[in-house]
Amino acid sequence: MEIIQDFKIIWEYLSRYKKAVIKTAVLAMVGSIFTAIIPYIYGKLVDIVSIEISDLNFILALLGVWIVTSLCSAFFDRMVSVRGGFIASNILGDFIYKKSNHIINLPLSFHKEKKLGEILSKITRGGEHIREIVDLVAFFVFPHFLTIFVGISILFFIDWRLSSGTLFLVFISIFITAYRMPLVFQASREWSKKSEEGLGILNDSFLNIQTIKSCSAENFQKEKIRKSYKEEINSAFKNLVILWDNTVLVQKTVFYLGFVIIFGYAIFLLKFNQISNGELVMFLGYLNLTKHPLFNLLWQWLDFEKGITVIKRARVLSRIKTENYKGKGKILKKVKGKVEFKNVCFSYKKREWILKKINFKVEPGQKIAIVGGSGEGKTTLADLISLYFIPNKGKILIDGVNIKEMNLKFLRKIIAYVPQEIILFNDTIKNNILYGKPEATSEEIIEATKASNAHNFIERFPQKYEQLVGERGIRLSTGQKQRLAIARAVIRDPKILVLDEATSSLDVESEKLVQEALDNLIKNRTTFIIAHRLSTVKNADKILVLEKGRIIEAGNHKELIKKRGRYYKFYSLQFKI
Repeated sequence: MEIIQDFKIIWEYLSRYKKAVIKTAVLAMVGSIFTAIIPYIYGKLVDIVSIEISDLNFILALLGVWIVTSLCSAFFDRMVSVRGGFIASNILGDFIYKKSNHIINLPLSFHKEKKLGEILSKITRGGEHIREIVDLVAFFVFPHFLTIFVGISILFFIDWRLSSGTLFLVFISIFITAYRMPLVFQASREWSKKSEEGLGILNDSFLNIQTIKSCSAENFQKEKIRKSYKEEINSAFKNLVILWDNTVLVQKTVFYLGFVIIFGYAIFLLKFNQISNGELVMFLGYLNLTKHPLFNLLWQWLDFEKGITVIKRARVLSRIKTENYKGKGKILKKVKGKVEFKNVCFSYKKREWILKKINFKVEPGQKIAIVGGSGEGKTTLADLISLYFIPNKGKILIDGVNIKEMNLKFLRKIIAYVPQEIILFNDTIKNNILYGKPEATSEEIIEATKASNAHNFIERFPQKYEQLVGERGIRLSTGQKQRLAIARAVIRDPKILVLDEATSSLDVESEKLVQEALDNLIKNRTTFIIAHRLSTVKNADKILVLEKGRIIEAGNHKELIKKRGRYYKFYSLQFKI
């Protein structure tokens, strides 16, 4: 049954805290017994005072027992609530940590295809829902229904007829909830799905606000948000509300009708002296114990099913295969930096080939430029070297070793990547540089920033290396961000470099400083330069010209100009020769 599988999912997270869960369950059982005894006590009090000759001391003693029992009930309820909250909080942390770790370890292809907002929504909402299920359902519903069970058991010893009627009412309420729930669950799933999609649209809107404004597309984006939230999400939620309220109406109608019938029967028994006044009061007390848990059952069951649906959607991410960081792969003792592509072909998910039969060899320390029009596969070719994407055919060798056979962590450690668009973390300058080498000393950081022409501008900040750079590095200029990225690459001391159009969006002064930093970085390292601006690749040892995923020309600048082929046309367009 699906419900059993759902509970297994929750137990998977609860089982990590088995001892704490068992202790909390025991406390809940004791608290439930105390709560269930209370109606029996005040029912007995009514019977005692109904007797003409009653012992005042015994009445006072029984009132004292009532007070103590109530305090014990409140104390144990508090203990269960606190302990349950702690367990739920721990499970929330486990869930977010485990899922975020998995997402970080997924290949770059996943991150390029999925919307960030939807991924974040799945993880955060999944974590919140599992916290609610554990806290509210496991440690709130369980004690209440345990109280109902103990209360009805006590009522059986008092009068089996009233107890049977109460039990029948409980079963009818549960049956109605179970019967109506599938419709409510389906509506809840639809609302949850639309909400995730809406959050993805919102996330895209805020991440790409500059593009929206530069295109004067505010109204276009507002309409997308309006349609998502005012139409799709709103409609899904209204449907959920109608189904929910209809179910509540049916449940309350049945309960109140049942209550009147059973209470009427209890009055009939009292009239014919088959039950005492105190037993009638006990019955009303136990019936009241069942009322609130039964009315809350629908809401809590919906919370459970809604939550488990969201949790399952988040768990789907865990089925996606991660990159193998823990593999035993080969680790080279000394890396020279020789790179060779042998008949390499690549396509995204078996679509049209992006790269076709790529063959070239790079000697250690050589500088290789990759040029071509947009969408020709330049960046993809560079990504293959770090195994961000895996070639469909052919081999990529570093110092004669197939990179597929290498330890992935080692492979990426010997390669540094400086992209055109630098995205920095909303953290200090120092911590952003430390991503290149987390164990680096302060001396190494300063040495790296000096080599990248970044030290001087860093020293001008009030907090110097502890200066916060803002979200995505917004407090820094493009040139400053480039130099920090270069410092991050310098501190890694890589043997292979990939520079993706590293100076294409800078002013003259910044470009000069960045170019000097790059010259320092490139020395004695195998370097791949991806650029549209051919002025940055004239001094390359070899230039590869890509067109439609193939290398159509290869050679140095002078050789390719003499050929008067595709490279010559690119060069002529840029420099009007």
